[in-house]
Amino acid sequence: MKKNWLTGFLIVVFALSGFSQNDKQSLYLVHVESGKNFRQKIYAYHFLNGSFTGRDEVMIVEGKREGKDYIRTDLGTSTVYDNRYLITGIGNIIDLKEKKVLFDGRAGLLRCSNDSAIFYTNDVFRGKFYSVYDFKNKQYKQVKDLLFKPKLGRDVEYDKTTTPFKILYYPQGKPKIVLTDNAGYGQQGTKDNSVPDPLMFWLDNDNFVYTNFNKENTELSIIKINVDTKAATEIGRLSISKELVPASWAKVTKDQLLMRLGNRQILIDLAANTVTLLEFSRPDQGFSYACKSDPKGRALKLNGKDVGKFHFEAKNFAAGTNIAAFVKELMIGTDSYQQGLMAWNNTKQTWEPVEADEVLTVIGWLKD
Repeated sequence: MKKNWLTGFLIVVFALSGFSQNDKQSLYLVHVESGKNFRQKIYAYHFLNGSFTGRDEVMIVEGKREGKDYIRTDLGTSTVYDNRYLITGIGNIIDLKEKKVLFDGRAGLLRCSNDSAIFYTNDVFRGKFYSVYDFKNKQYKQVKDLLFKPKLGRDVEYDKTTTPFKILYYPQGKPKIVLTDNAGYGQQGTKDNSVPDPLMFWLDNDNFVYTNFNKENTELSIIKINVDTKAATEIGRLSISKELVPASWAKVTKDQLLMRLGNRQILIDLAANTVTLLEFSRPDQGFSYACKSDPKGRALKLNGKDVGKFHFEAKNFAAGTNIAAFVKELMIGTDSYQQGLMAWNNTKQTWEPVEADEVLTVIGWLKD
């Protein structure tokens, strides 16, 4: 009996060992060429069991055409779907396996599901509409069905023609309603010098929360509004500074949102009505980092255990299965200079340097 148990145990151990010895993953990064078209070179940095094995150029995409933004991997928050499709923060779709651009238009991604990406467009020239990209048929179509409603909420939008902004509600067949005429000034100082719409998240069809930036962008308030009563409740506020990358947030639980603003991570607890600036990022594949750095760098943890301290930007950190990497920086006074990559070798339990060109964007890890 003991022999059978031991034999089975060894089989499992060897099977797991054999699996780990073929753990192939690639970190996809974007470098940029100098020139008027802002040519972005997408590279795959390959790793086997945590060790760097080389890199390949995947493809080149033009960031500018006729002086206007075209394919931009550096604006907004990118999404990788189905271990192959890169959806940029402005809605471009790139097939990293087939190495081609599938959609070069602009749209706001709502979600990906059932081999489709659903977008929402609210444009002064094109109007408001939903659209869907079908990954199976490689087709992009505007939705004509008036009853199509892929998200919670009602027809609400920001009016940014004056400051502070207003939030307007358009009930069907009735005049518009001003829900608030003091919706803040939006996030200032972003990379492309635009002022993105402040974040908005619907809790149900009647209530939403939004981000209210003060005029100086030194303070951020999280506000909850009921559409029917126009009653507004401040959930919390905190001090901030201007950031190059637009803020983003995601649902953690039914009562919690996680907001990313520069190197900050902010937990919004809707049940407790609290807004908390986190000391460490929420763990991703077991890895977390200090949201605030000190003169010696930013502390890193793996499963709660300290695994080093380096200078890097939160946007340049990505975690995969038993691996993570970041763009290391050298600080000289207030200036920073990239020093290539640092990648976690789980077998050796240490960070290892990887030579890399100047990195524009960290896309993330894909399984090979």
